[in-house]
Amino acid sequence: MIGLTSPLRGSESRAAQPSSLCEVLRWIAGDTFHWLRNGHHHYPPAPGEESFTDMNIRHLRQFMDRRVKVFQFNKDQERRNGSDLEMWIHDGSHGVGLRIQAKKASRAGSYPFDHVVKKQNAYQCDLLVQHAQVVGCVPVYLLYNHWSWDGGDEVEASQKGLLCDHLAPDGSHQGCTLLSGYRVQSEIGRKLDGYNVRHKVLWGESLSWNRVLCDRRAPGNSSPRFSRDILNDVFTSVRGLTLMGQDRSPEHSAEPTPSHRRWGETAYANAPYADGVDATVAVPEEGPDRLPSHVLRLIETHEAEPPPPPVPTMATVLVDVRDDRAQKPAKPFEGCVRRR
Repeated sequence: MIGLTSPLRGSESRAAQPSSLCEVLRWIAGDTFHWLRNGHHHYPPAPGEESFTDMNIRHLRQFMDRRVKVFQFNKDQERRNGSDLEMWIHDGSHGVGLRIQAKKASRAGSYPFDHVVKKQNAYQCDLLVQHAQVVGCVPVYLLYNHWSWDGGDEVEASQKGLLCDHLAPDGSHQGCTLLSGYRVQSEIGRKLDGYNVRHKVLWGESLSWNRVLCDRRAPGNSSPRFSRDILNDVFTSVRGLTLMGQDRSPEHSAEPTPSHRRWGETAYANAPYADGVDATVAVPEEGPDRLPSHVLRLIETHEAEPPPPPVPTMATVLVDVRDDRAQKPAKPFEGCVRRR
């Protein structure tokens, strides 16, 4: 339970101090893991992707108190535009943005990666990538899983005490994993060449989201890590995940995308994204970029009255890493180590 009070206990669930994002994401992953496994194997039917996403957003808001702002938008718009939510890890001026599409594992272990948005003549993965570029984010899939893999180097690192409690003994930290949208795009390209989508391969290449977005600070007897240090660590992890996906997505999603290969010039018909977007936008190399204007507006805006997003999505989640109260670990731990 990683020191978090159950979210089902109302006002008692809010601890005296907000929890770290790393801890909350691991808790959410475990909750998703067991909820989905029970739904598939013990108490069917399993909840839908939207139910998981709604509940996970609620948990973020509840556990992290004032460190998180959540803006929810028209869900009908999201269904047409290839994204469930936008998440920004920020320090008030700079940040790392993720444009996220959630996918739930079926009982047999497959995911609807090849979903088609018919009104746009487009694969959902192509719209996710294009819209992520419009808003300055990296495109990622959030996989909801109901089993775990062996871990290999993760297990070895855990035994050496190097993963700062990222691992759960039952593997439930793998209930929520992140996969580059570019990687899914390349796999759909393979499908158009006559191959099957390799669901287990994609799942195995995804990374536990609590590790990718870790905001843990060093122990009190070590040199202090400031919010910019944490942001740089998140940036490094997200950039690595993205570059791994781009390496297998020729031209970094420039045409011909899978959608253009299938529908030609009619692909993305009526898709509401800005004109003149560079389809080969590179991932920043130096560090987190300055926050785009729409995120700066949200930081200053009340959650009940959000301005419309540049590209529709179900929700935008802002996580502020400047709050020192939330960064003190409940117990000593070693520095984080990440794969790849």
